[in-house]
Order: sequence, then C-alpha cells, then structure tokens
Amino acid sequence: MKLATLPILVALALPIIAGPIVDSPAPRALSPERIGWIREMLANGTEDAGLTKRSTTFSTSRDGVDSAGFYYSLYNANGAEVGYTESPATGQFQLGWSTNSKEAEFLGGKGFRGGNPRSLTWNGYFTAEGDWTLAVYGWTTNPVTEWYIVESHGTGTPGNGHILGQVYSDGGVYDVYSLPYRNVPKIYGVTNFNQLWSVRRTPRTTGTVDVRAHFRRWKELGLVPGNPVFQMVTLEGFKGRGYVDFTVA
Repeated sequence: MKLATLPILVALALPIIAGPIVDSPAPRALSPERIGWIREMLANGTEDAGLTKRSTTFSTSRDGVDSAGFYYSLYNANGAEVGYTESPATGQFQLGWSTNSKEAEFLGGKGFRGGNPRSLTWNGYFTAEGDWTLAVYGWTTNPVTEWYIVESHGTGTPGNGHILGQVYSDGGVYDVYSLPYRNVPKIYGVTNFNQLWSVRRTPRTTGTVDVRAHFRRWKELGLVPGNPVFQMVTLEGFKGRGYVDFTVA
C-alpha cells in the first residue's frame, strides 16, 4: 500500500520504528479509567439509551451504534496517542496509534451488540509493532465475564501460562486460559469476574472467528461465559505503534 493512499491516521502509525521488547504482565491491573469505561460499555451495550449514531474521527473514549447497525468503541487511557475513524455506512473502521509510554493503554474495534454468540469475519490492512493484541473481544452478563479470542499479538504474552484445554476452530488451534479478577471496583453489580482467553497458536491478522465454538468449548472445560453484551474485532495496544484498516461483517 502506498503511503500517499493511507488516511491521515497513518501518520500516527508510520514509520514503524523497532524498539526494545517489553513483556506485559498478565493479568493487568484494572485502572480506574478502565473500570469506568467497562461500566459505560456494559450499560450502553444492554440499553438503547445513551447510544447515538455518530460519524467522526476521534481519539477519546466513546462508543456508539452507526447507521449500518454496527456497534463500535474506543477506550483510551493515560494519553495514548490513538485515532479512530468510524465509517457509519459499513463495517469499516480505521485505527492508528503511536504510544511511547508504558502506562498508556487503548482498545478499539467494531462489531455487534447483544444477541447470541456468532461468527465475525474481517479483512483489510494491518501493521503493528510493540505490545498489542488483535482479538475478537467482548463481555457477557449472567455471569459477568470478559473474554478474548486472540488471533495475533505483539511482545506481550496473553494468558497466564496455565493451559486448560484447546479449541479447534476456523482452521486453527487455540489454547484456553482463565484469569480471575477479585475484589475490583464494582462492574455491573459484581466485584469478582473471570477473563476467558482463547489464544491462537498460529497467528493471523484477518479471517473468521466462530465465537459459538469458543463459548461451547469453554463450557465443556467448566468455564461459564454468559450472555453476550457485544462481540467485536478489536486491537488493544500499550507501548508501540501501528495502523489497521479493517472491514467487519
């Protein structure tokens, strides 16, 4: 892709400059900012009130439903240099970032609100370096859980090293982990919840994920995902830089 053809956001992401490899802890501590964003996302994902149909480029935390019915969200904490462009008539979104601080954190993506676990397909352009995670991501209620289906990642190590089993789906093998969060500030009425992780062994940056297969296998392994609040293709980043231009279906 020629530089001249990239949107303005790519200025945040290019050039990619090599830097030191920094492993990220797992699980990460939940900052007050992230707790607040989680609360807002869970509320907005289950209620129509407060969601608006927006068309814009932005860099601060927000979420909404666009005119095509897609749910989109950006979380930005501690001044991460990130820009998100929402395409309201399609499943396209663009995300560019260049973050030098270990404290900065963001997560942005696009997908669907509510419903049953489903398949998500995405394609497009991707480049990244540093500490990042590309995943199909969401939350559930009854019980409250946060979940990741990791397709590719950077210098950080998803999971906690204790593999509970595998998911065989979409042409790949995923290792399953569960990370407990206990005594955190209240999120959707609870102070304890689990993160559920499926981490693909052979990375990829585009494709299809059948969320149903992962929910089904997690239940077979004794994990308890609830009812989806949203299901999105997301890029979560910390220290590093990159650019994505994806279309979700």
